[in-house]
Amino acid sequence: MKNKLLIFMIVLALVTMVGCSSSSSNGTTKKESETNKSTKGNVEEVSFKFAHGYPVEQHTHKGFEKLKELVSKKSGGKIKISIYPSGQLYNDIGIVDAISSGQIEAGATTFEMLTSLVPSAELIVLPVFDDYEHLHRSLDNGVRKIFEDEFAKANLYPIIWGDFGMAYYASKDTPLKTPNDFKGKKVRTTSPLMSKFVEAAGGTPITMPGAEVVQALQRGTIDAGLSAPVAFIAQQYYEVTKYYTGPQNAGISISLVNLDWWNSLPEETRNIILESSKEVEGWMSKEVQKQQEANAKTLSEKGMKFVEVDKKSFKPVEDKVLEDFYQTTGDVGKKIMDIINSSRN
Repeated sequence: MKNKLLIFMIVLALVTMVGCSSSSSNGTTKKESETNKSTKGNVEEVSFKFAHGYPVEQHTHKGFEKLKELVSKKSGGKIKISIYPSGQLYNDIGIVDAISSGQIEAGATTFEMLTSLVPSAELIVLPVFDDYEHLHRSLDNGVRKIFEDEFAKANLYPIIWGDFGMAYYASKDTPLKTPNDFKGKKVRTTSPLMSKFVEAAGGTPITMPGAEVVQALQRGTIDAGLSAPVAFIAQQYYEVTKYYTGPQNAGISISLVNLDWWNSLPEETRNIILESSKEVEGWMSKEVQKQQEANAKTLSEKGMKFVEVDKKSFKPVEDKVLEDFYQTTGDVGKKIMDIINSSRN
């Protein structure tokens, strides 16, 4: 009898332990499920406009389309972006003010277009980077953080630093290989510092939106313009120019959001946008690398001849313009340039 009672008590104890374990397991699963549901629920529905001036054929626009797809997928369709390409809302000159003032939540433009609000951004127009690896090292070594702080003063926050391609001067009659070749030439520029560079080289700077350059070249309003081969192809520069000379500066397509609007978003929403932006940034970099040889081949087939720039001949011009840059930007400009120089191989 005692043996039966002992066996019964042992069995009862085992059943109780299994039940507790099952209950604990079910409780954990339920808790994890509630946590996942709660995290997903933190992503509020948000719709915003994203404007830019690039043609839809360029990798930049395709990158923004990827951003739209990624944020939608990662948020379960709660984050929606409406993209307005090719200057439909704002051209590449006016878009920065539109984002800063809150007329639109987000958009992209070439980096030097920020100069009116962030003077130090103008450095990108000078040939200070050896290549994109040098540029990326400089960003990671502190340049990115400096610019984030500077952008904040203008109510802007950068989300994508997109490789656009090394820039070249496309010209009609003669290649711009040395400063002497700039004499008497009207050259499209995008910032005051670039204008100073052209003037120091002997040319006449003319500022205009990127969408107007090809027509200006055709009409003779300008003799040359600075851009990347991807733009030469997409905008058919080869129909109105014979040469492209470089490489000059490393082009960046910068995507920005209005800082006040950005700070109003829930953290989970911002994290999804930043995570997606990082993926797009990497895709753009790989796409530019992949396109380099193909672009050179296409331009050759279209009749544009590549001429390598004589960098040494431009050193006095660059030094003179850097002096002006330091006068405008002070310690910030010098700090940026110090990081760039220390980031060389």
